[in-house]
Amino acid sequence: MFVVEGEKDAEQLREHGFTATTNAGGAKAPWLPEFTVALAGREVILVPDRDVAGYARVKTIGRALLGKVTRLLYLELEDGKDVSEWFERGHSELELIRLLDPEEISQ
Repeated sequence: MFVVEGEKDAEQLREHGFTATTNAGGAKAPWLPEFTVALAGREVILVPDRDVAGYARVKTIGRALLGKVTRLLYLELEDGKDVSEWFERGHSELELIRLLDPEEISQ
């Protein structure tokens, strides 16, 4: 499950076949305990927007999820300010999978 900053990014990931979510209110909205409960026991991939607020948000969420999810990954996409821009710049689903697990796809 990808956790991203905005609904646009969550929808972009869903359109590319991934499971994704976000919380309402953007980067400065509080991360509520019920969000942690909803993600407990899952593999979670945090993808920050590449700005100060995005990094702070991911740090807060990561702290809340630590020890409550089966696997917690951090993925910073360097070509773009967010995952939507990253896909707009021509990156693919396979490339995203490769970033998460380079041995998964060796093409």
